[in-house]
Amino acid sequence: MVFLLLVLMPCNQSLYIPNSNPLLAFGNQVRETHLYTDNHRRGMYLQMTLDGQVSGSDIQTPYSVLELKSVKTGEVVIRGRRSSLFLCIDSRGHLRGQSHYTEADCTFREILLADGYTHWDAISFTRFLPLRNTLSEAAATAEPAMRQQYVNLDSHDPFGMESAVISPQVI
Repeated sequence: MVFLLLVLMPCNQSLYIPNSNPLLAFGNQVRETHLYTDNHRRGMYLQMTLDGQVSGSDIQTPYSVLELKSVKTGEVVIRGRRSSLFLCIDSRGHLRGQSHYTEADCTFREILLADGYTHWDAISFTRFLPLRNTLSEAAATAEPAMRQQYVNLDSHDPFGMESAVISPQVI
């Protein structure tokens, strides 16, 4: 009996077939990106500072480097690389950074648009173009210029881009 067990044991181990699905290698993949939004007059990068404020910046900063990770098909979690905070939305629709992840507040349904932009269902009236991070490590550790603007997501113009529009009749 012992002999039979010793003979069959290598056979049991050799029957194991590892999952060779090539998509499994991407299971823990994180996309490091800047989220750019624009209209015909102005463009800004979404950024999240150490205190959890979400704002727009005219230029790429260390606070605009975001990590996007898929958690389910079509759903992503967004985390600030510099701030180490999760991008979340409260019950009133305000974006904020928070240190702990909650699925209900910090998971966004990602909708890829035909023009290359991305829309997240919880963030109304805004579309973002994910741009590859090109900031060097030295730039990522340096303090960014204070060229930021408050984002009011309760407004139909969350980044205040309409205020830059000048009527031709005024000129």
